[in-house]
Amino acid sequence: MLIYNTATRQKEEFVTYTPGLARGYVCGITPYDHVHVGHGRVYVFFDVFRRYLEAKGYEVRLVINFTDIDDKIINRAKEEFGHEAYRRWREVPERYIAEFFELNKRLFIKPAYAYPRVTENVEEMVAWTSALVEKGFAYVAPDGSVYFEVGKVPRYGEFSGQKIEELVAGARVEPEPGKKNPLDFALWKSWSPGEPWWNSPWCPGRPGWHLECVVMSTKHLGIPFDFHGGGADLIFPHHENEIAIAKAYFGVDNFARYWIHVGYLTVRGEKMSKSLGNVITLNEVLSKYSGEALRLAYAMGHYRKPMEFSFELLDQAEDMVKTLYTAYDELSQAVADAGEEDRERLEVDKYAEAFYAALEDDFTTPEAAQQLYGLARYIISTVLHKVDKISRETALATLRRYTEMADVLGVLERRQVPKELEEAVKSLVEARARLRQEKQYALADYIRQRLAQIGVELHDFGPRTYYTYRRRQSF
Repeated sequence: MLIYNTATRQKEEFVTYTPGLARGYVCGITPYDHVHVGHGRVYVFFDVFRRYLEAKGYEVRLVINFTDIDDKIINRAKEEFGHEAYRRWREVPERYIAEFFELNKRLFIKPAYAYPRVTENVEEMVAWTSALVEKGFAYVAPDGSVYFEVGKVPRYGEFSGQKIEELVAGARVEPEPGKKNPLDFALWKSWSPGEPWWNSPWCPGRPGWHLECVVMSTKHLGIPFDFHGGGADLIFPHHENEIAIAKAYFGVDNFARYWIHVGYLTVRGEKMSKSLGNVITLNEVLSKYSGEALRLAYAMGHYRKPMEFSFELLDQAEDMVKTLYTAYDELSQAVADAGEEDRERLEVDKYAEAFYAALEDDFTTPEAAQQLYGLARYIISTVLHKVDKISRETALATLRRYTEMADVLGVLERRQVPKELEEAVKSLVEARARLRQEKQYALADYIRQRLAQIGVELHDFGPRTYYTYRRRQSF
């Protein structure tokens, strides 16, 4: 599988440090406001990336953090709570973290391996800062803040293609008091009245942004790990600064092998931003469209390229989702109606081969989505007219191949047995199998009928039984 590596500016073969195990970190949200569709694109992409690796047999340990203390959170708390902000500021991140998890469910994003928070890792960040001061890569300012000295790191700016001289010359603000260089950044920020704080050897305060992710990623994934990602807006300064810290602390050039970045979303040709008033929240979109339609809309743009977001695109994606489900429903019925032998050959493999070939080449999801949709149309227009000419095994193999492809993109998710019913259904299927072995066919048929009432359809093939679920949310 080829993936574009921002660090080398080329597509590279994806090879993990430990065979069969992929360890990755994606920069999470600063939970001070509603999650928007730009965030959604990042986390849906990495969910598809993770699903594909799992389909290839990898165990994936994907870590996503929360920056749950930050200037933006403090300012939001002051806006909402006034003089109570110092006591109630935690309510802000808790609210938006809860929203993040709820939206992840609605987008069918699988849970991460870990969700570390800054506030749970302050002690480690203080220790790292002390070590960087001792190593001579950081210095303490008169107010107790601690800054990382970028000039001490060889080839700073190389990752993002920046030149230190040009960055300094183009700096628009005067250096903060105590800074040696306008590009130096805070590892520890001194406390200001009315703000939350933690103890440190230098002054009461809180960790700096760039330090957080390198500490939390290596804590959960070790050093080096396989891939690090986020939105393209994080390449500089955030990821550049993470790499600089890791170079200083560990003495390594790259603490993650592959750096993967997702492009911007634009609305009417302009980058989505609050200053332009064109931010579209996930809550707004998911109140009108299914999570699968949004996933499919994201898939229609290559992850590295800017993507124009529109409701017309979502309308198109929703129609495609309906077609995908129609093919699934009809194919599920075909499994039951098909004959015992094949008298005609289906052309399913060409769609699957093109689907996986597209993902193998730097995750070309627009082509993959078109191949899945093409297979759905082929099923509807061709396979269903050949039910009497294909065997049940062929129909089932087609259904499995189709759903495997859909599972990688995270669509057809509403066909799954709800988690609260999954164990009960499995137990009933196993009980029915025992009854059939004991030739208690009346009881076995009764279980089949009761399962059918909740949308679970059973398909018997010799000693094995497969089941599909057809009771879904309405569109």
